[in-house]
Amino acid sequence: MKKGNCLLIKNTRAVLAHSVTPPINILIKNGKIADISDNITSFECDEIDVNGAYSLAGFIDVHVHGGFNHDFMDGTIQSYEEIIKGHLKKGTTLLLPTAMTASRQELLRFIDTYLEFKKKSDYSCIAAGLHLEGPYFSNTNNKSRGAQNKKTIREIDFNEVKLLLQRANGNIVRWDAAPEIPNALKFARMMKEIGIICSIAHTDATAEEAISGFNAGFSHVTHFYNAITAYKKRDQVVTAGVVEAAYINDDITIELICDGKHIPKACMLLALKIKGDKVIGITDAMRLAGSDETTGKLGSIKNGSEVIVDGGVAKLPDMSSFAGSICTMDHALKVICKDFGIDIVRASKMLSAAPAKHIGVYDKYGSLEIGKEADIVIVNSDYSIKNVIKSGHLIE
Repeated sequence: MKKGNCLLIKNTRAVLAHSVTPPINILIKNGKIADISDNITSFECDEIDVNGAYSLAGFIDVHVHGGFNHDFMDGTIQSYEEIIKGHLKKGTTLLLPTAMTASRQELLRFIDTYLEFKKKSDYSCIAAGLHLEGPYFSNTNNKSRGAQNKKTIREIDFNEVKLLLQRANGNIVRWDAAPEIPNALKFARMMKEIGIICSIAHTDATAEEAISGFNAGFSHVTHFYNAITAYKKRDQVVTAGVVEAAYINDDITIELICDGKHIPKACMLLALKIKGDKVIGITDAMRLAGSDETTGKLGSIKNGSEVIVDGGVAKLPDMSSFAGSICTMDHALKVICKDFGIDIVRASKMLSAAPAKHIGVYDKYGSLEIGKEADIVIVNSDYSIKNVIKSGHLIE
């Protein structure tokens, strides 16, 4: 995707790090933000007057499996492109393609397809690296397992780990695992040493096991509140869980699925009150996001799990678990601001700044600042998308 040469956004309320400006102008040159001011003289630029609409930093989705009738596990460049084009129009200007728990061969194909996509696609600049959700998870109960495939969850195999790392050639940004399973702490130390974010997910860990994980190298919690543990009684002994462990550790980041179904309003407000800018908004979108279909596969079209849409959320057919979401980032913004009453500055931090910091790209993305990439989402007062700009290029 080419960088736009020169574009002037006129009459916009810019959502900055700590405030919203009155109507102002944003000048974009050579794909970067050149000025944010109420006194910009246009010089042979394309212009758009947005009539007071908000301008936010482009959304960054660090946990997304698919959408628009495709899944990244399908293993085709076409699937990658259709997912990314669909989410781009919904305001996601950067994302991490996310893998499900799957066989070794499927994970290798997922990686190989990404590498081929990065070489050949005009949309390669939107994919910022790979996120492996599994396959090293707890398999003790349905609650911790969620919609992950029981048959492909397995213990940590370091020969497999090394093979996947070698094949990915530095493109794995994040890898999720359960901290209580055998060799998990060694795995976390290994990930930390090579600069891969290690995240707790699909776990039955106690708080003590989670804290041991944090000390070893786990630094994040995947879809917080979902498929992880909290305060409960185990064999007549009351224990704390991953939720409490993350709350008492100021350094740990967490992510929340912002579809309005996975996280009640009070739980999101509590997370924001305790964790502040460490809270990341995600979609956890699966194949059916952005489509009118009500049945489909979570994971690859060949080997994925059957999923239905019921009550606005993806579920396993037996209703035992949610199965990802059908959310897109524009919907996430509406949930956060309109349904939950959270201000747009905070929402922008959750959907842009915090994920940019999480994956180490905040120097270029995640906020509206002079010199940063001109990834901008323009939204109306009802939080609906008006325009999307990627690297200064207006997306049609």
